Amino acid sequence: MQQRWPYILEDEAQDSSLAQEKMLRLLTAAHGNWVRVGDPNQAINTTFTSADTRFLQKFLLEYPEQARALPNSGRSALPIIEVANALIAWSRTVHPTLDETLALTLPLVEPTPPGDPQPNPPAGKPPVYFFEKAATPEEELDVIVQSAKRWVAENADKTVAILAPDNRRSDVIVAALKLADIAIDDNLLRTNTGTRATAKILAIVTGYIADPQSAVMLRRLWEDVWYPHWAARRQPLEQAGPKPSPEALPEPVRIFGQALGKLHEPESFVFPERRDFLDSLEWLDGMERFQQLLQEFRSNLQRWSRTVVLPIDEMLLTIGNDLFLEPADLALTHRLAVLLAKLTAENPTWRLPDLAGELENIAQNKRRLLGFTEDSQGYSAKPGVVTVATMHAAKGLEWDRVYLTAVNTFSFPSGSSDEQYRSERWYVRDQLNLTAEAQAQLRQLHMGTLDEYTPGRASAQARRDLAGERLRLFYVGVTRARRELIVTYNTGRRPDSDPLGPALAFEALAQMSEDRR
Repeated sequence: MQQRWPYILEDEAQDSSLAQEKMLRLLTAAHGNWVRVGDPNQAINTTFTSADTRFLQKFLLEYPEQARALPNSGRSALPIIEVANALIAWSRTVHPTLDETLALTLPLVEPTPPGDPQPNPPAGKPPVYFFEKAATPEEELDVIVQSAKRWVAENADKTVAILAPDNRRSDVIVAALKLADIAIDDNLLRTNTGTRATAKILAIVTGYIADPQSAVMLRRLWEDVWYPHWAARRQPLEQAGPKPSPEALPEPVRIFGQALGKLHEPESFVFPERRDFLDSLEWLDGMERFQQLLQEFRSNLQRWSRTVVLPIDEMLLTIGNDLFLEPADLALTHRLAVLLAKLTAENPTWRLPDLAGELENIAQNKRRLLGFTEDSQGYSAKPGVVTVATMHAAKGLEWDRVYLTAVNTFSFPSGSSDEQYRSERWYVRDQLNLTAEAQAQLRQLHMGTLDEYTPGRASAQARRDLAGERLRLFYVGVTRARRELIVTYNTGRRPDSDPLGPALAFEALAQMSEDRR
């Protein structure tokens, strides 16, 4: 293999892992032609992969005479470059918890020189804006949606993105933009919202077939899948709207759903023999049209229940043909059917609950489904369309205007003990990070030095590691903007009892921007 590849070029080297680095060292041991290109400030996979930016940093120290800085960037306007450089300098000199191994690294970003084929773009008006007003998540969302709507109307020839710290917040943003009738592109989400909606429907039906004794699954199928789709098919196309929420369902539909959820014997409705559950519902008297609807629901349940004997791909195609009319939904059903058939072949011990779980993973954005996004072809920003993505997915991309949202102390903690962390549960003593503590104990056990383990030390280090990674994520978000950067924060889920403040980096950069004005 060394002879086959006499030159090795490693891109995104800041995301290298120990195993990857060892393999590349073996490949290049004979000839030494190993070129590593990376930016430690863009190492944003360290909290959920085995990547660690320290490997590239140690490598640079190992070969200092061969290291070459590449500071020039033509992506952003000068005011945005100034913000990025201010963030680097602040992290290295002022940040209260990060040492030099976790702070952002030098060199500072420099604009391209005159005559460069990629000149820096002109700055927008304003080029940088920090929205410092404390806002609830709903208020922040409203400000962003209204701002994006105005901007797109006035800049149809330019590109814009709204970036969130996680997929959950991205989904909320997508829903709000759709409600405001703003054209969106959500293909950078792990699986786009349309794909997840279809997968969710199929997951619910498949989950019921896998567990037909579950009254909870039966009610979910009625309220979240069958009735909304039945109603949508009977509405004129111009009146069809988004799926109603449970609170918006007609009263008979809600009451019947509640009754289904309390059934001890779901088969008394689906396959009645000695007694029919519907006969016990006296309030159905005189509601012939609704009773006809329930008979149709029962008929579909019986049909789907009998598909349990079919291979998983045939089961999904049967369900999809009953539920969907749109070609995109039918095509996606086929794609999911092929995927699950492949998973069945690869995992012969899997049963229907396992396969239903895979559909749930896609619906909950835990599994990427290739083929229905632009992943395989490469992404290209569309003018006049609002791209919604996570900051992680935005790495390597650029837009004329970028909104960085939810930049608060929870999404971007500083590493101090008085902030909230996802990995620290309120019911665990001393705010211990159980995963970090267990890993520390295992390391000490492996080395035979378990008596040196000190409770809490690993949790504190995990906070600092997370703070360093989230600071790099913020840096990546800032440097996605070409002409305009808008940064907002929200006060979190408990704005009245326990409001979140702006991230420490947000406050520092907002103050610097104010001082420059």
